[in-house]
Amino acid sequence: MIDEARAAMGDFLHCEADESFRRKHDVANLRHEPRHRARPRPGDEIVLTLLDHDANFSPWKALEEKGVVIRAVKFNEADCTLDMADMAAKIGKRTRLVAVGYASNAVGTINNVAEVVRLAKQAGALSYIDAVHYAPHGPIDVRALDCDFLACSTYKFFGPHMECSTANAST
Repeated sequence: MIDEARAAMGDFLHCEADESFRRKHDVANLRHEPRHRARPRPGDEIVLTLLDHDANFSPWKALEEKGVVIRAVKFNEADCTLDMADMAAKIGKRTRLVAVGYASNAVGTINNVAEVVRLAKQAGALSYIDAVHYAPHGPIDVRALDCDFLACSTYKFFGPHMECSTANAST
């Protein structure tokens, strides 16, 4: 049954079954894999956005206590879209991870996560896409996005209260 569930989530996210994994849903689990692989150290930067749900902001922000620098990208108030010029300016050579929501839970805007992933890769940083609010409403193709990590919660689309994540095998 577990293999079938992984295969189904692999189909849903357009990745291999062995690249998807499920855990009990909680904030700590959603960030476990990216935090482990990014290994941020004092002075390293994590780029977040001011449009994100608190569950994708606060756990990363807590790393400031360990000396990690948090850089928060603004959004355009007129249409509630990410300020992509600000995003590009905030991603730099010290950036280890860029974490962004696929869609805003508050206003419903869909972020240009493909461009965010491109900017992260250009800087040598990892990308983490929080797709919790997008997954029940639109198709997800982690192969096309080429993101390093993507997480969603199956309870948002009539599944159990579990996290479903994917980690790029090459990350």
